[in-house]
Amino acid sequence: MRYIVRTTIKDIAKALDVNIGTVSRALNDKPGVSAELRKKIMRKATELSYRPNGHARGLVTQRTESIGLLSGAETSTFLSNPFYAGIFAGIEAETREHNYALMFASATTESSIFDGRLPKFIVEHRVDGLLIVGAVDEAIIRLLNESHRAFVLVDYHLPGEDLETVVTNNLRGGRSATEHLLSLGHRHIAFVGGTPLDRGNFHERLQGYRDALESAGIAYREELVRGGQIVGGHDAALDLLDAHPEITGIVACNDANALAAIGALRTRSLKVPEDVSVIGFDDIPAAQESWPSLSTMRVDKIAMGRKAAQRLLQKLEEGEASAPHQIVFPAELIVRSSTGAPRK
Repeated sequence: MRYIVRTTIKDIAKALDVNIGTVSRALNDKPGVSAELRKKIMRKATELSYRPNGHARGLVTQRTESIGLLSGAETSTFLSNPFYAGIFAGIEAETREHNYALMFASATTESSIFDGRLPKFIVEHRVDGLLIVGAVDEAIIRLLNESHRAFVLVDYHLPGEDLETVVTNNLRGGRSATEHLLSLGHRHIAFVGGTPLDRGNFHERLQGYRDALESAGIAYREELVRGGQIVGGHDAALDLLDAHPEITGIVACNDANALAAIGALRTRSLKVPEDVSVIGFDDIPAAQESWPSLSTMRVDKIAMGRKAAQRLLQKLEEGEASAPHQIVFPAELIVRSSTGAPRK
């Protein structure tokens, strides 16, 4: 059996013939160590492949050096979603740089991880803070807030609540997507949404669609809006076109619905964008790789994940003194091949 011997601060102190306290202060960026000696200690730590003992440090700092990630879907479903996979990549990169581990849980009400209404790793204080990604039960968020747990909402917010959030400007994004089709000459524009349409991100994108139509002097028609599944664009597009063949443009609540709608149009031998233009939201990898390539509203998913992790780590350092921030990322219009002027 092969054993791995872990380098300790005692080994570094012995190699440099300095006391352990000096090494500890240098490694933890504490005062009392000259710049020259600090460099020597850091260089020797690298040479000896020194890694901090998180468990031992946690006994002193009362930190677990772990972050919880709570999603509104099962973990496998969450990670297979290209949008949330991008956010996760940003979170993982930022937490790794700060030597924090990640623990996953899904906030489905049927999940066995719950102790009452909160995940067990929260109740048992096995994480220092929590990143809540996507829509979860509002009761869970309120319980966390009432219990003074450090958390950040990512890609979700509760209207009227003063909470730490990192979100996309969905209202402006939905409006920009619709304005793009209007600028091309479209007047009969449908909206294909996901669940729910009465709140959250999709509701805000729908409101942006309504605002753009109103500004253009075009009456909002509820019959041109379809909600449904997160990826229900195929059936929704067919239903809309069967009932309203005058439609020449579709604004989809996300890229998955937009791509599904394009697939549905092909089954009716309709060309994109010659017969119907389609624009999505999120700019997932498949948007650029599809045929035709998808016009969309780009969201910097990795940057959102990084910023959310940064804010949580800042909250952990600042404690109760940390005031809530709402950080809003813009959605950038990306014009590709799926949108064009309507047929004359």
